[in-house]
Amino acid sequence: LQRSAREARIWRRARHPNILQFIGTYKRGSQCYLVSPYMKNGTLARYIKAHPTMDRIKLLRETAAAIAYLHTVMVIHGDIKASNILINEDTSAMICDFGLAKMMGSDTSTGLKGTGSTQWMSPELFNGEPKTPESDVYAFAMTIAEVLTGQPPFPHLSNPAAVVCAVIQENRRPPKEPESSSEGI
Repeated sequence: LQRSAREARIWRRARHPNILQFIGTYKRGSQCYLVSPYMKNGTLARYIKAHPTMDRIKLLRETAAAIAYLHTVMVIHGDIKASNILINEDTSAMICDFGLAKMMGSDTSTGLKGTGSTQWMSPELFNGEPKTPESDVYAFAMTIAEVLTGQPPFPHLSNPAAVVCAVIQENRRPPKEPESSSEGI
């Protein structure tokens, strides 16, 4: 319940046209549910597969604006990736999932537990350094690669430990040039 309450507190603070609206909480027994509008178009990750010629740059710009806004209100999202961006009925990007979000200045050093999705994590988080706005920017850069190529970062690596080794020990990054992309990029 504490984690849900923290997520609700942070999400409630985030009011931007490209952030999924927080409606409220619903408690049933020991469970707490966070309520938001339903987005029938699903996640950006799925949407780009179903609509390969869509304007991906528009969605990336909207996501960038939402991330910049979060940082102005002192929120670090902590888990930026295409599956945490929903597409509304007007085909606009909506950042969601504030489960790992932190307020800047709070304890943002959590080790690897609760830091985000391994393939999108910035190298310093693997070393136990605190989350920063730059961590979100790195995750957004990985999301850009994901959206432009249609694949998550490091798709050839099969487990989180392999990603950590590739990023930290081998200084590997996703390819600079996408192998495939939508028209107009």
